Amino acid sequence: MKNFIKTGTAILGAVLIMSSCEKDDSTGSGKLSYQVKPANFTATIGTTISGSGLPTGSNTNSSITWTSGSLYISEIDFEAESKDREIEYEFKQGVSVDLFNLSPILGSITIPDGTYDEVELGLELKKSSTNIPLTLKGTYTDGGGAKIPVEFYLNEDFEVEVEAEDLVVSGSNDYLGLINVQLNKFMTNVLSADLSNATKTSGVIVISSTSNMNLYAKLKANLNAFADCDFDD
Repeated sequence: MKNFIKTGTAILGAVLIMSSCEKDDSTGSGKLSYQVKPANFTATIGTTISGSGLPTGSNTNSSITWTSGSLYISEIDFEAESKDREIEYEFKQGVSVDLFNLSPILGSITIPDGTYDEVELGLELKKSSTNIPLTLKGTYTDGGGAKIPVEFYLNEDFEVEVEAEDLVVSGSNDYLGLINVQLNKFMTNVLSADLSNATKTSGVIVISSTSNMNLYAKLKANLNAFADCDFDD
Protein backbone atom coordinates (compact mmCIF):
# COMPACT_ATOMS: atom_id res chain seq x y z
CA MET A 1 0.00 0.00 0.00
CA LYS A 2 1.04 3.59 -0.49
CA ASN A 3 1.24 6.00 2.37
CA PHE A 4 -1.88 5.77 4.46
CA ILE A 5 -2.19 7.44 7.81
CA LYS A 6 -5.29 7.83 9.89
CA THR A 7 -5.39 8.21 13.62
CA GLY A 8 -7.69 8.63 16.62
CA THR A 9 -8.62 7.34 20.03
CA ALA A 10 -12.39 7.71 19.88
CA ILE A 11 -15.14 6.43 17.58
CA LEU A 12 -15.50 8.85 14.68
CA GLY A 13 -19.20 8.80 14.01
CA ALA A 14 -20.50 12.14 15.16
CA VAL A 15 -20.59 13.99 11.84
CA LEU A 16 -20.68 11.98 8.61
CA ILE A 17 -21.49 13.12 5.09
CA MET A 18 -21.69 10.71 2.16
CA SER A 19 -22.03 11.70 -1.49
CA SER A 20 -22.00 9.51 -4.61
CA CYS A 21 -21.24 10.56 -8.16
CA GLU A 22 -23.65 7.93 -9.48
CA LYS A 23 -26.62 6.11 -8.04
CA ASP A 24 -25.49 3.28 -5.76
CA ASP A 25 -27.46 0.14 -6.67
CA SER A 26 -25.12 -2.34 -4.96
CA THR A 27 -26.88 -5.15 -3.08
CA GLY A 28 -24.16 -5.58 -0.48
CA SER A 29 -21.80 -3.51 1.59
CA GLY A 30 -18.79 -3.97 3.81
CA LYS A 31 -17.81 -2.27 7.03
CA LEU A 32 -14.35 -0.74 7.01
CA SER A 33 -12.68 0.11 10.33
CA TYR A 34 -9.26 1.53 11.14
CA GLN A 35 -6.61 1.02 13.79
CA VAL A 36 -3.16 2.58 14.21
CA LYS A 37 -0.09 0.46 14.92
CA PRO A 38 3.13 2.42 15.61
CA ALA A 39 6.54 0.89 14.91
CA ASN A 40 10.27 1.63 14.57
CA PHE A 41 10.70 4.23 17.30
CA THR A 42 14.49 4.42 16.76
CA ALA A 43 16.02 5.65 13.50
CA THR A 44 19.57 5.92 12.22
CA ILE A 45 21.00 9.39 11.69
CA GLY A 46 23.75 9.20 9.09
CA THR A 47 26.43 11.49 7.80
CA THR A 48 24.84 11.09 4.37
CA ILE A 49 21.21 10.90 3.29
CA SER A 50 21.40 7.19 2.52
CA GLY A 51 22.27 6.45 6.16
CA SER A 52 19.33 8.25 7.73
CA GLY A 53 15.80 7.14 8.53
CA LEU A 54 16.53 3.42 8.75
CA PRO A 55 15.06 1.35 11.60
CA THR A 56 17.59 0.36 14.24
CA GLY A 57 17.87 -0.85 17.83
CA SER A 58 17.75 1.43 20.84
CA ASN A 59 20.82 3.33 22.02
CA THR A 60 22.64 2.99 18.71
CA ASN A 61 25.19 5.76 18.24
CA SER A 62 24.13 8.49 15.83
CA SER A 63 20.45 7.72 16.11
CA ILE A 64 17.24 9.19 17.45
CA THR A 65 14.74 7.40 19.64
CA TRP A 66 11.24 8.83 19.92
CA THR A 67 9.66 8.17 23.31
CA SER A 68 6.35 10.05 23.25
CA GLY A 69 4.12 11.84 20.82
CA SER A 70 0.59 12.86 19.94
CA LEU A 71 -1.41 13.88 16.90
CA TYR A 72 -4.56 16.02 16.88
CA ILE A 73 -6.71 15.82 13.75
CA SER A 74 -9.43 18.42 13.20
CA GLU A 75 -11.08 16.80 10.18
CA ILE A 76 -10.73 13.59 8.17
CA ASP A 77 -11.78 13.38 4.51
CA PHE A 78 -12.10 9.92 2.96
CA GLU A 79 -12.54 9.26 -0.78
CA ALA A 80 -12.71 5.98 -2.68
CA GLU A 81 -13.26 5.46 -6.43
CA SER A 82 -14.14 2.40 -8.50
CA LYS A 83 -15.10 2.02 -12.17
CA ASP A 84 -18.73 3.05 -11.58
CA ARG A 85 -18.85 5.09 -8.41
CA GLU A 86 -17.09 7.56 -6.22
CA ILE A 87 -17.83 7.94 -2.52
CA GLU A 88 -16.82 10.62 -0.08
CA TYR A 89 -16.98 10.84 3.71
CA GLU A 90 -16.13 13.71 6.01
CA PHE A 91 -15.47 13.34 9.72
CA LYS A 92 -15.62 16.74 11.41
CA GLN A 93 -14.81 15.82 14.97
CA GLY A 94 -11.47 16.60 16.62
CA VAL A 95 -9.51 13.46 17.51
CA SER A 96 -6.43 13.17 19.73
CA VAL A 97 -4.08 10.22 19.19
CA ASP A 98 -1.27 8.70 21.25
CA LEU A 99 1.32 7.75 18.61
CA PHE A 100 3.04 5.23 20.89
CA ASN A 101 0.28 2.74 21.58
CA LEU A 102 -1.86 0.48 19.45
CA SER A 103 -5.04 2.47 19.09
CA PRO A 104 -8.57 1.18 19.59
CA ILE A 105 -10.81 1.01 16.53
CA LEU A 106 -10.89 4.57 15.27
CA GLY A 107 -14.22 4.45 13.54
CA SER A 108 -16.14 2.56 10.88
CA ILE A 109 -17.70 3.39 7.54
CA THR A 110 -19.89 1.29 5.24
CA ILE A 111 -18.72 0.96 1.65
CA PRO A 112 -20.72 -0.57 -1.26
CA ASP A 113 -19.41 -3.69 -3.00
CA GLY A 114 -16.68 -3.02 -5.50
CA THR A 115 -13.00 -2.88 -6.29
CA TYR A 116 -11.66 0.54 -5.41
CA ASP A 117 -8.42 1.25 -7.23
CA GLU A 118 -8.12 4.72 -5.76
CA VAL A 119 -8.44 5.40 -2.05
CA GLU A 120 -7.45 8.78 -0.70
CA LEU A 121 -7.42 10.23 2.78
CA GLY A 122 -6.94 13.84 3.80
CA LEU A 123 -6.08 14.75 7.39
CA GLU A 124 -6.73 18.37 8.30
CA LEU A 125 -4.40 19.70 10.98
CA LYS A 126 -5.28 23.11 12.40
CA LYS A 127 -3.13 25.56 14.32
CA SER A 128 -4.29 25.69 17.93
CA SER A 129 -3.29 27.13 21.29
CA THR A 130 -4.83 24.15 23.12
CA ASN A 131 -4.44 21.11 20.82
CA ILE A 132 -1.09 21.18 19.02
CA PRO A 133 -1.52 19.14 15.82
CA LEU A 134 1.70 17.11 16.16
CA THR A 135 4.17 16.69 19.02
CA LEU A 136 7.11 14.27 19.23
CA LYS A 137 9.74 13.96 21.96
CA GLY A 138 12.82 11.77 22.11
CA THR A 139 16.58 11.59 22.45
CA TYR A 140 19.34 12.10 19.89
CA THR A 141 22.47 10.01 20.47
CA ASP A 142 25.41 11.49 18.58
CA GLY A 143 28.41 9.63 17.17
CA GLY A 144 30.30 9.99 20.45
CA GLY A 145 27.48 8.58 22.55
CA ALA A 146 26.25 11.89 24.00
CA LYS A 147 22.50 12.03 24.47
CA ILE A 148 20.52 15.21 23.77
CA PRO A 149 16.75 15.67 24.25
CA VAL A 150 14.79 16.50 21.09
CA GLU A 151 11.31 17.99 20.81
CA PHE A 152 9.36 18.53 17.58
CA TYR A 153 6.25 20.71 17.36
CA LEU A 154 4.06 21.25 14.31
CA ASN A 155 1.51 23.94 15.09
CA GLU A 156 0.15 25.27 11.83
CA ASP A 157 -2.55 24.50 9.30
CA PHE A 158 -1.44 21.49 7.30
CA GLU A 159 -3.14 18.83 5.20
CA VAL A 160 -1.68 15.35 5.08
CA GLU A 161 -2.69 13.67 1.81
CA VAL A 162 -2.47 9.89 1.73
CA GLU A 163 -3.29 7.21 -0.84
CA ALA A 164 -3.89 3.46 -0.79
CA GLU A 165 -4.51 0.95 -3.57
CA ASP A 166 -6.90 -1.86 -4.47
CA LEU A 167 -9.46 -2.14 -1.70
CA VAL A 168 -11.87 -4.99 -2.63
CA VAL A 169 -15.22 -4.93 -0.81
CA SER A 170 -17.47 -7.97 -1.17
CA GLY A 171 -20.66 -8.79 0.70
CA SER A 172 -21.15 -7.77 4.30
CA ASN A 173 -17.62 -8.63 5.44
CA ASP A 174 -15.81 -6.55 8.02
CA TYR A 175 -12.50 -5.07 6.93
CA LEU A 176 -9.72 -3.69 9.11
CA GLY A 177 -7.29 -1.11 7.86
CA LEU A 178 -4.17 -1.45 10.00
CA ILE A 179 -2.22 1.77 9.69
CA ASN A 180 1.47 1.13 10.31
CA VAL A 181 3.08 4.34 11.52
CA GLN A 182 6.82 3.95 10.99
CA LEU A 183 8.45 6.72 12.99
CA ASN A 184 11.92 5.99 11.63
CA LYS A 185 10.84 7.40 8.26
CA PHE A 186 10.19 10.73 9.93
CA MET A 187 13.98 11.21 9.97
CA THR A 188 14.54 10.67 6.24
CA ASN A 189 17.06 13.18 4.81
CA VAL A 190 18.09 14.38 8.30
CA LEU A 191 21.88 14.28 8.75
CA SER A 192 23.94 13.92 11.93
CA ALA A 193 25.38 17.37 11.21
CA ASP A 194 21.86 18.84 11.24
CA LEU A 195 21.30 17.67 14.80
CA SER A 196 24.83 18.11 16.15
CA ASN A 197 24.89 21.73 14.95
CA ALA A 198 21.30 22.53 15.97
CA THR A 199 20.55 25.35 18.37
CA LYS A 200 19.66 24.15 21.85
CA THR A 201 17.11 25.72 24.19
CA SER A 202 18.00 24.93 27.80
CA GLY A 203 19.90 21.88 26.54
CA VAL A 204 17.04 20.68 24.30
CA ILE A 205 16.99 20.60 20.50
CA VAL A 206 13.60 22.21 19.88
CA ILE A 207 12.41 21.83 16.28
CA SER A 208 9.51 24.08 15.33
CA SER A 209 8.51 26.82 12.91
CA THR A 210 10.54 29.30 14.99
CA SER A 211 13.43 27.11 16.18
CA ASN A 212 15.89 25.20 13.97
CA MET A 213 13.78 26.01 10.95
CA ASN A 214 15.87 24.02 8.44
CA LEU A 215 15.36 20.84 10.48
CA TYR A 216 11.69 21.70 10.84
CA ALA A 217 11.30 21.90 7.06
CA LYS A 218 12.91 18.47 6.61
CA LEU A 219 10.71 16.74 9.19
CA LYS A 220 7.58 18.46 7.93
CA ALA A 221 8.34 17.23 4.40
CA ASN A 222 8.29 13.64 5.69
CA LEU A 223 4.72 13.78 7.02
CA ASN A 224 3.31 12.15 3.90
CA ALA A 225 5.82 9.30 3.92
CA PHE A 226 5.95 7.71 7.35
CA ALA A 227 2.97 5.35 7.27
CA ASP A 228 1.35 2.64 5.18
CA CYS A 229 -1.80 0.56 5.51
CA ASP A 230 -2.70 -3.12 5.20
CA PHE A 231 -6.30 -4.24 4.74
CA ASP A 232 -7.47 -7.47 6.40
CA ASP A 233 -10.88 -9.14 6.37
